[in-house]
Amino acid sequence: MLVGGCGWLPADSPPVQPTPPAPDAMLFHDWKVTGHVLGARALISDYDAAEFDGRRVVVSDAGYVSPWSGSCDQAGRQKTSGVAAEIALEHDISASRAGDLGLESPISEYRMTCVAGSAPGLTMYVGGAHAVTCFAGVCYLLGR
Repeated sequence: MLVGGCGWLPADSPPVQPTPPAPDAMLFHDWKVTGHVLGARALISDYDAAEFDGRRVVVSDAGYVSPWSGSCDQAGRQKTSGVAAEIALEHDISASRAGDLGLESPISEYRMTCVAGSAPGLTMYVGGAHAVTCFAGVCYLLGR
């Protein structure tokens, strides 16, 4: 005799929802220096700035590492919006070179400060798959 029904099967559980990405996920990468743009008051030459090509800037949810600021294992960060022209103005880059920064809108500015340790702060501008960080009058272009 065949008895109908499936009362012995467990109830369907609701589908698992994917975890939304962290709001600052676009920042958290192992970036590589891919080029640079000299500002009007750069403290090093174009040749010297090119020596940073291929170097890494690593940013995680916890901290950061860069050739200019060293390593910080515990950092705080503030996020604001920006545009390439404002970045160029702030770092004495001619308006005609602002497009050379390679950032896509919308651009987010992240100011990171080391909470545990003495590493200098690190400011990064992220727009699309590219980022920029500036030091000593030179803005370094970063790619993933």
